[in-house]
Amino acid sequence: MKKIIIALIALVLMAGASIGFYLAAKDHKDKTKQQAKEELAENVLFNFDPYSPTKIVFSKGSESYTAEKTDDVWTLSNNEFALDQDYCQLVCTYLSDLKAATNYGAVTDEKLAMYGLDAPDKIELTNPSGTHTICIGSESPTGEYYYVTVDGKKNVYAVDAKHGSVLKLDRLLLKDKMIVPYSLYDIKQITTYKDGKVLCDLTLDTDTQMWSLPKEYSDIELDQTAVTAALNNLVRLEAEEMLDEKLDDLSKYGFDKPYGDVVVKGKDGSEHHILISANEDDPTYCFVLIDDEQVELYYKDDLDIAQALPYNYIVRNYVSASSTNVNSFKFSYMGNTDTCEVDISNMKCKYNGKDVDFGPTENYVAFNNFFTALSVLKFTGTDVNAKPELKDPFMTAEYSFNDGKTMKIDLVKGEDTNYYVFRDGKYIGAYVDETSLTGRNSVSEFYIKFKKLAGI
Repeated sequence: MKKIIIALIALVLMAGASIGFYLAAKDHKDKTKQQAKEELAENVLFNFDPYSPTKIVFSKGSESYTAEKTDDVWTLSNNEFALDQDYCQLVCTYLSDLKAATNYGAVTDEKLAMYGLDAPDKIELTNPSGTHTICIGSESPTGEYYYVTVDGKKNVYAVDAKHGSVLKLDRLLLKDKMIVPYSLYDIKQITTYKDGKVLCDLTLDTDTQMWSLPKEYSDIELDQTAVTAALNNLVRLEAEEMLDEKLDDLSKYGFDKPYGDVVVKGKDGSEHHILISANEDDPTYCFVLIDDEQVELYYKDDLDIAQALPYNYIVRNYVSASSTNVNSFKFSYMGNTDTCEVDISNMKCKYNGKDVDFGPTENYVAFNNFFTALSVLKFTGTDVNAKPELKDPFMTAEYSFNDGKTMKIDLVKGEDTNYYVFRDGKYIGAYVDETSLTGRNSVSEFYIKFKKLAGI
């Protein structure tokens, strides 16, 4: 019995020791967790709604910029330049839940000097809860971090360099990088120049919301979709890189001999001037001078609008007549003068006094191809300065419509292979080339095929 009691006592002592060891280990683990938790909490630098700030002050030494938000738009307090809206919001978003990767202990004068925080960049961000301030010092030797201090926090911290770099004061980061400060619906006029002369001029009628070219082009239909697409591309353009400010020497970037010159006017009466020059080091890009002050870098292909002609914005297929609304036409071409009476709704046609049977599908298809080639003028260019005479037309088509109206189209040989277009005796400012008249899929080809099938 005594041996059993002694064994029990030994077991109790061993159990007590085990419990003691367990409790000690648990206590150490809990303390470690608590310490880690406190360290994590210490490294949480900010916590606020990213859309709540209404004021940001960016400063370094005597240089300072104050941005204020009204109706969700950030503006510079002195209106010196337009602010980059995305950048301002990016700063707010990044700081709103900023966490340090690590910290280097309590702030001391020695550490401030060591980490470049004795003369830091500073951001003071104000929202309804107060002002949050962060000071940004040097980049770490490894390039992984930037050293920072935060008001209300006792330590020096390290934040990720990729994000921390955008907190350093840079005037060019603050500046708006859009090529024009307009939306698609804010533009009233855009004019491009070449060698000091107007290349293309587009103006919006604010009542009808329709774009137009100068009155010389009034006989040519403007493609509203083409204009809208071009302007929509323009207002979305953002600089790839911001370069020099307040350029003194235009020749530095070739702006003394620009290949693009654009003036954009807003409905509010403002206007902005854009000069474009070639980048000889990399033709993929071009240099752009905005309002004679800021040099920026853009993709060259994105600025084709500077070289666009009125021709780029017109409806190139001009439908002079449709077989469904014509009751007769007279056609003079290749020494022949033909007449045709047609009633498409009843599938009737009399050509040069002979009935044409539209029963066979090929006859109708042949007529339709011929009439389409004749009536749809495919403009290949515009020249409103030309003064052609309506003399010895190469081709003439006279249409009588179901509503009693008439139209006469004449094509007069011009320079090279161009033929000037006259409508009712007036030159309209556009021309077609000979491919519309001769060769494959031309008036000539479909004219001959139709007459052959119809036995005319």
